[in-house]
Amino acid sequence: MPDEPAVDVISGGREPRPRHTGPRRPIAAVTAAVLVAGAIAVHLIHGGPRRPSQHSQGTPSAVVLAAPSMLHGTPLRPGGAPSTALFLGGSELRILNVRGQAPASLTGIPLGAGGARDPLGPGPAVQQIISAAGGVVVLVFSHGAAGLPDLGDVLFIPVGASGAGPPRLIARANYMALAPDHRDIWVQQAAPPWGNGPAGDPAWLVDEYGHRLSVTRALNGRVLVAATARGLLVRGTDQQLALIGPVDGSPRHTGIPGNAIIAGTDADHVAWQSASCGTGCVLHVTDVRGGPDTEIALPPHTAIDTNDTSDFDPAGQRFALALDTIDHAGADTGTNVYVADLGARTLVRVPGGPVPVAGLPAVLGAFPAGSADVVSARWAATGAGLWIVATDGLYFQTAYWPGHGALRVLRPQPGLAYKFDVPGTSSSGR
Repeated sequence: MPDEPAVDVISGGREPRPRHTGPRRPIAAVTAAVLVAGAIAVHLIHGGPRRPSQHSQGTPSAVVLAAPSMLHGTPLRPGGAPSTALFLGGSELRILNVRGQAPASLTGIPLGAGGARDPLGPGPAVQQIISAAGGVVVLVFSHGAAGLPDLGDVLFIPVGASGAGPPRLIARANYMALAPDHRDIWVQQAAPPWGNGPAGDPAWLVDEYGHRLSVTRALNGRVLVAATARGLLVRGTDQQLALIGPVDGSPRHTGIPGNAIIAGTDADHVAWQSASCGTGCVLHVTDVRGGPDTEIALPPHTAIDTNDTSDFDPAGQRFALALDTIDHAGADTGTNVYVADLGARTLVRVPGGPVPVAGLPAVLGAFPAGSADVVSARWAATGAGLWIVATDGLYFQTAYWPGHGALRVLRPQPGLAYKFDVPGTSSSGR
């Protein structure tokens, strides 16, 4: 594979943003019905542009499909990336082990730590993966009545020098968010229209062993989006965002519009875009502690897709952001990953893109042809480099960018990986 230019620096040109009207990509499981339900749930929570969902028809084909290359660069050789374990989530939970002088290897972790006493329902899938102090936290659930998220398992997987330990069940929930201390987890059991949980939408804080650390807070029709240093970011049934105190539920001012599209969060920052930005779209990064907001001009004809995963680096100084490119007809033409430097207010495009739109045949599990692939970006534990995973519903591909030169890519592999995290980062609540 040929080398690519080191980086492209994006200028601050401002052009009208085209309407993002093509089909939204599905994200949540391997069956078509569950994929669509998962996509709808995420759009409701994060307030992304509403586009009609589609799904592939037919049955799995006996034809052997060629694994498509989604990321482009030079092969990732042993020693070409820091030794790490990437926890990949889709219809199963897998660990991609990248070691110093050995080839990368892939291992699986069984879902359903609750066992027969705690059934997950049909087609359980990994919905969130969050790096926390001492390990990773994984949310696994199925979709039930009305296609809404059922209560699922919140699993803590300890990770140490010797590798990953056995998962332990710490809560039953259908939403979760990393607490500002990077150790504990907010969990929520949400009722319709957010999920098939109990009335009142209760939320509470737990530690890595499942011990409750707070009183139960009734969110009453609001769903948990993130936990910040100034309170819980929630969205109501009217699609409006709010920041509330975790103890008394009192409202707290943020300056973030209620209908904002959330691109990413950490304990101190919320990255967002106006739902109707008109001309001159920008990425806003709000410091919830009261510091100055940052505005960074985005490339023309691009849009945030809330199914992609973006990420603040551990120091909170850079933000890795996946952006779809939209043509004049409103269709996705591919996805690029960018790195925003919040201090310099610059945006750099990561080599290796664009990740193409899905082009697989209409087989069960594949994303609809013409819809954009799901792209996730996570910083390495030290913040020195960036990991990227792209998936088209049947295959996924992983790459590492050290911050300069070409992207370093692994070969595509069978499977679905639309969420992942890197142990030791503890920066993102998504």
